[in-house]
Amino acid sequence: MNKLARIIDGTYINGGLPLLLMGFLWLGLWLFPWYQSFLQNPHWGHNYGESMAFLAVGLAFFNRRTVSWVLAFLATILIIPISLEWLPHPDTAAISAVLVILIVIDTIVERNRKDDLFVFSAQEAGRLKKWLPYLSYIMLGSLALIYYLIRLPAGTIETDADVQAFDALLIPFVVILLIEALAGREGRIWPRYLAFFWGMMIMDVLLIMQLDQPETWPVLAFTLVITILGIIGAVLARRPASSTA
Repeated sequence: MNKLARIIDGTYINGGLPLLLMGFLWLGLWLFPWYQSFLQNPHWGHNYGESMAFLAVGLAFFNRRTVSWVLAFLATILIIPISLEWLPHPDTAAISAVLVILIVIDTIVERNRKDDLFVFSAQEAGRLKKWLPYLSYIMLGSLALIYYLIRLPAGTIETDADVQAFDALLIPFVVILLIEALAGREGRIWPRYLAFFWGMMIMDVLLIMQLDQPETWPVLAFTLVITILGIIGAVLARRPASSTA
């Protein structure tokens, strides 16, 4: 049990898993139960590209390859034209989907490779994989800044408490992700713990705020289970081996 807990702790208790789940679950809700809302009001189409930006960064986080991080960064750049509605939502959704699919393909292709594709040296790959996560996280944070500095003052129709809560909680989440990236995989453990639990807390809080929508209940149950498993895994992984003998 302790060995499994350490594997879970070392692999999944980090900021990448909340990003991955946030993007996947957000996208899933808009592809299925909330799709009719998009058909009735195409304005809601921004949710597709934005959710896939989070999904792309989460996938790149776990793949840890240069190509995946480049693609994820491109997906996050799209947040600006998507949020400001400079481009048609179907077009940005299609581009975002292509970028996510390419990251999945890259994950499969590079699974057993020693060196990253399309880079000339290990140093070049190292530099790109160091800075692209920072830039990608900052671009994710631009979603909240655009909402509070531009869209809300301009009179957006999205003034619900859950929308405002998400954007408010996203800003410190991005700061925590930057700290986690700065600490590195072999650095202090608290940044990745904080990143994981803050990211999961965002999803749990928002879904609790949406309890009046029954379609969100299974999603909330899932995120709560992941949060609880994360707590159990972190506690067991930090217990001294002698205490479990």
